[in-house]
Amino acid sequence: MKDRNMMKVTSLAVTAALITGSVGAMAYAAGANSAKPTTSTAAEAPVIADNETVASDADAVSSIIDEQFIDKEETVYVLASADGTVNKVIVSDWLKNPNKSQTITDASELDNIENVKGDESYTMNPDNMKIWDAQGNDIYYQGTSNKALPVDVSISYELDGKAISAENLAGKSGKLKMRFDYKNNESQVVEINGKQQNMYVPFVMVTGMIVDDTKFTNISVSNGKVINDGDRCVIMGFALPGMQENLGLDESKLELPDYVEITADVKDFSLTTTVTLATNDVFNTLDLDGIDTAEQLKDALDTLAASSIQLVDGSSALYKGLETLLEKSGTLVSGVNDLYTGAGTLSSGATELSTGATTLQTGAATLATGAATLATGTTELDTGIKSLNAGLKELNGNSKDLRDGAKQVFDSLLAMADSQLAAAGLSVPKLTIENYKTTLNSVLGSLNADTIYSMAYNTALSQVTDAVNAQRPTIHAEVEKAVRRSVLEAVLAQVMPGTTVDQYMDALAAGGGLIEDGTIAAVDEAVTAQMASEDIQATIEQNTEAKVQSLIAENMKSSDVTTKIEAAVNQAQSGAGSIQALITQLDSYKTFYDGVVAYTSGVDTAYSGSKKLVKGSKQVKDGAASLSSGATTLSGGATTLSSGATTLQTGASTLYNGIGTLKEGTSTLISGETELFAGSSKLADGMSEFNEKGIKKLVEAVDGNMDVLVERIKAMVDVSKAYQSFGGKADGAIGTVKFIYRTDSIE
Repeated sequence: MKDRNMMKVTSLAVTAALITGSVGAMAYAAGANSAKPTTSTAAEAPVIADNETVASDADAVSSIIDEQFIDKEETVYVLASADGTVNKVIVSDWLKNPNKSQTITDASELDNIENVKGDESYTMNPDNMKIWDAQGNDIYYQGTSNKALPVDVSISYELDGKAISAENLAGKSGKLKMRFDYKNNESQVVEINGKQQNMYVPFVMVTGMIVDDTKFTNISVSNGKVINDGDRCVIMGFALPGMQENLGLDESKLELPDYVEITADVKDFSLTTTVTLATNDVFNTLDLDGIDTAEQLKDALDTLAASSIQLVDGSSALYKGLETLLEKSGTLVSGVNDLYTGAGTLSSGATELSTGATTLQTGAATLATGAATLATGTTELDTGIKSLNAGLKELNGNSKDLRDGAKQVFDSLLAMADSQLAAAGLSVPKLTIENYKTTLNSVLGSLNADTIYSMAYNTALSQVTDAVNAQRPTIHAEVEKAVRRSVLEAVLAQVMPGTTVDQYMDALAAGGGLIEDGTIAAVDEAVTAQMASEDIQATIEQNTEAKVQSLIAENMKSSDVTTKIEAAVNQAQSGAGSIQALITQLDSYKTFYDGVVAYTSGVDTAYSGSKKLVKGSKQVKDGAASLSSGATTLSGGATTLSSGATTLQTGASTLYNGIGTLKEGTSTLISGETELFAGSSKLADGMSEFNEKGIKKLVEAVDGNMDVLVERIKAMVDVSKAYQSFGGKADGAIGTVKFIYRTDSIE
């Protein structure tokens, strides 16, 4: 028990020296299990809105902490910009219900909570707790949060030694430095040996990305590994923000990283996304019950260091011994090959002798029994061929239904796609099996930013123009009124000098006053004549059109119209992602459909051939029946010679086969020795590196301060175990939480 606990404590501090190897394995696994980057944008959520996807993600999370049941498992998805700025936080929660309870009490600080795997609902009790109507089921829900994250991730870029923003980096070439800085915001004040100390929750940060190795070369990463699978590179690095302060270690002796830095030569830079995992689970599993004193920790470290040296020596000896065995195995294989060749010659000669005798003995017997067997066999063959023909006939009868059914499903999918496109306002030709991909790719290509904006702007312009033109009669009347006033003013200047338009109109309103009726009539006649002139009418029309265009321009600049244009652009860009998903879905079904067509075509061909076999098998059966009656007497004369020759042939064959097995075994031996030779070499090298870089540094870093380190580790584990939820949990519930940060693409 003591040794196992000591290994856990030791692994905590030695992580900095050894984690490069484990990160490399993680990176390789990521590269092996990841498909090529898709065309979906990095800003999209990790398909969290899909009920089945969220359920699958939650079902996949299963862990035990200190052999206790976890009531609530939480995954926090952080969607961020390329510089690490947080755009959205989505939290996925799994409430476990092993006892099949009818209700589950839960506490949560999340907004927009939604059940993603069932239709169970919740009510709030007076204590502001959520009471889920579980009905014996586990509950899977998700929500959003504006709460501050426990760890901030910031990303900076330099190109050829100069700082550059992410958006300006796309398409550039040069020497890139990309740095991930992690700031631990989650800490508690604890008492260690009578002193108040600030202790951070020990998060392990693992950052990874997949890049095109034609664009990224000469890659290096601090605290990590670079794995190349021939087409792309997987880059992964780790950091432990706050760990240096937690353990109080001297940085000059052992420095624990709190950032990851990547350098590379880049050409036409682009990056699909980066993913960072933050978790404190590794520290929650540590059992420190057996570690109380500095002496216990020191003894265990010394024992581990001494054992590692012995393992290095042993692995080196194994390496040398295997080297000798591999050299000597070549002589063994050469001798076995000579023996195998000789035994083969003996077996061949004995086989020829036995064959001759057996031919003499069995020639007649075969002529008799073989003919009878042939007759029986051909009868069975005839029956089998008829059965085959009947089966293929049935399959052939179903081929059309199978093809038609598959096509009907395909047509239904295409019709559904047509409806979705029409509902989205897209006018495209009717989709068919032959044209869907070309048509949808054409639509997808047309949805670029400039085209979308132009369409949205022109649509808005048309609507605004129609609205303003609807008011044209009113505008025309106002313009005509203004022009009439100007004409009246000019007429008064001639007929009644010194009289203003307002004075004239006031006088008319008062019944004429001192103005003579003849003067009023003259003014009206002059105004009416000028208003009817072509010049005045042209002026009215020009001023009306100018006013209309001015109003259209003003409306196009209004916040209401610009907001609608932006909304239309955003909606169209979102539709581009939906169209890409639709293409992928239809491609998947077409693969199935093509397989159905190929299968049914093969069945049809096989059925046609089986009909010919039925006729031929009947003729063979009749001929074999005639042959079986004439060969019984010939079989007795060669039995003795055949028996002796058979015995010789059997012995020689046994010898030959045995030596063949030996020959194969020596080849396997060489192969196995070669693999063991290479593996033991890596073991010797790896153990030397482990002893040199890991344990020695740890012993050096903690020497003389062991009791404080023991207490710090215990305090840190207690702080880690206390941090069980981001979105909240009910009192008494046990939780676990991990964070996944995903950044936008740079393209």
